[in-house]
Amino acid sequence: MEDFKKVSFWLFPLLFIIFWITKETIFALFLGIVLGFTLQNIARFLSIKTNLPYYLFVFLLYLFIFLFISFLFYSLFKVITTEFPSFVSHLNEILKSYNLKIEKEETFKKLDILNIFQSYFPNIFYFLYSLFGSFISVILVFVISLYIAFSPNLEREIFSYIRNEEKKEEIFNLWFRIKRKLAFWILGQIILMFSIGLSVYFVYALIFNLPYKFLVSLTSGILEAVPILGPIVSTLIAVFIAVIEKPEAIFPLILAFFIIQQLENHFLVPLVMKGTVQLNPILVIISILIFGKLFGFWGVISVLPILVILTEIFNYYFKEKNEIK
Repeated sequence: MEDFKKVSFWLFPLLFIIFWITKETIFALFLGIVLGFTLQNIARFLSIKTNLPYYLFVFLLYLFIFLFISFLFYSLFKVITTEFPSFVSHLNEILKSYNLKIEKEETFKKLDILNIFQSYFPNIFYFLYSLFGSFISVILVFVISLYIAFSPNLEREIFSYIRNEEKKEEIFNLWFRIKRKLAFWILGQIILMFSIGLSVYFVYALIFNLPYKFLVSLTSGILEAVPILGPIVSTLIAVFIAVIEKPEAIFPLILAFFIIQQLENHFLVPLVMKGTVQLNPILVIISILIFGKLFGFWGVISVLPILVILTEIFNYYFKEKNEIK
């Protein structure tokens, strides 16, 4: 017993230090597992319903994700590079009212797409690299998910190491329940993305009547899945277009986007998560604030699936099993 206490005295602080140093990688690994099993379940469901090969649907799912993200980035890049000269010109007019001016305006107007890309891409890449912490961690999410999605027998192989049949069945049942709850969490995320996209369309298109309505609304909805960075990028894109089309709407537009995000963070997310995965709204808000403060981007994006898993484990071992006894 004394030896165990001595080992614990050094082991737990050591484990905590290791976790803190590698937290981004651990969170990325966790998200890759969640994404991999989610796509695995979708592909398996489609395969059963259509009698087509499982691997075909995995390939099509990843192809769809890749093409969709590529289309979104291409559309945004095209809009920004096309409208950039007008943006500089209109911004200069706005700044003149504050006795400010962008130097060499004519130079900006003459820039072509290649020059803009070469000039601004390194800064944008550095910003994204700093925000995500490590580009390797982002890649790790997709590598892990790809490995899991293309390994439909992975669960069976893992459970085969458990020799105790009764224990194996118990763990398998718990794992099945966790996967089902994670599927509901994904459904909740889709509802949130749709809600934000619809809200942005209502504000951006119907109230302010600005161009590129569908693209901005779609981007805002998709970026809802990316905490911290998502709302910032969505707002910047909307403001970029407002500077060109309706400078007087800049500050009201920023305020409208801010209100949408606050309502989403403090009301919509807790309510949707309560309806889909039965998470207490207060618990959701507190957890998001704590994980965001401690772990930043990766903590915020991982906190809800972690809560789902921990809640399901707690309900199974401390509620239902005790009720059976």
